[in-house]
Amino acid sequence: MRSETNIRRNMRKKKRERMLAAIRAVWLMGLLGLIVICIHLAETLLPEQAGEKEAKKVTAAVEAVADPAMSKISYTVEAPVKRELPQIYAQLEKMADEDETAAEIYDSYSSYTEPMLAAFVNNPEMGSFIIGTRTADGTVTGGLTDEEKEEEYPLLLQWDRRWGYAPYGESIIGLSGCGPTCLSMALVTLKQDEEMTPDKVADFSEENGYYVQGSGTAWALMSEGAAQLGLNPKELSLSEEVMKAELDAGHPIICTMGPGDFTTEGHYILLYDYDGSGFYVNDPNCIYRSSRTWSYEELKGQIKNLWSYTV
Repeated sequence: MRSETNIRRNMRKKKRERMLAAIRAVWLMGLLGLIVICIHLAETLLPEQAGEKEAKKVTAAVEAVADPAMSKISYTVEAPVKRELPQIYAQLEKMADEDETAAEIYDSYSSYTEPMLAAFVNNPEMGSFIIGTRTADGTVTGGLTDEEKEEEYPLLLQWDRRWGYAPYGESIIGLSGCGPTCLSMALVTLKQDEEMTPDKVADFSEENGYYVQGSGTAWALMSEGAAQLGLNPKELSLSEEVMKAELDAGHPIICTMGPGDFTTEGHYILLYDYDGSGFYVNDPNCIYRSSRTWSYEELKGQIKNLWSYTV
């Protein structure tokens, strides 16, 4: 196995080669191109079986984070893989050969932390957000869009640049804020509180001791914390019938997930409906995984706990 020194030397060589190639490559994209990208991305993200619910929320999410740099990313997001640093570099190098955004990150890899690079190689949707960490100052730059306000269950992303660079514990919301983002989605829907964006919930979580250094958001945020914010949480048994009954009653469900399709360690997602093909999911870390339904059989082995909510 190559040493890390050799890996970095090879990456610097690749960087020089790409810089020369970049000088010869010129492209321009205007406002019309951005609109076309939004439409194209929404269509690309949706599997053929996607229904109206997925279509509307994905379109709104894509428009909220749309960036020209996202136009050539493949949106077949695979299950995440836990990698050591040399493996992260190797995967990044492979991605850089096929994608301009990955190449830009690869060329300046030393500007990013290991968690940032690990997050990107597992989810290339985050490319523009990761690049933005080089200049971001941690401020929150916006609230909900008009499209999100009109959605019954808007898909909010933890790595949205409006709030994703804001600090959360020893990290940032974009990397560690899945819990506050899920609770934000529940609050926005059930309480119609457009001000309760992920950054506001993250602040509440930290101020009230629900963020645990080294492990992230405590499960207590979804029960005690949710109650403090005006919701009525109910811990559920892991049962397809119970879950469907709650959703039939209009009660969204937040699940804490173990390693599998959504995470290598721990993660929160929100379920808001179901049909004959499975459950509708809002994954705050991934548009692609939110664009399809998930069967109970797929989810049950990964769910560690779950709560439904009413007002």
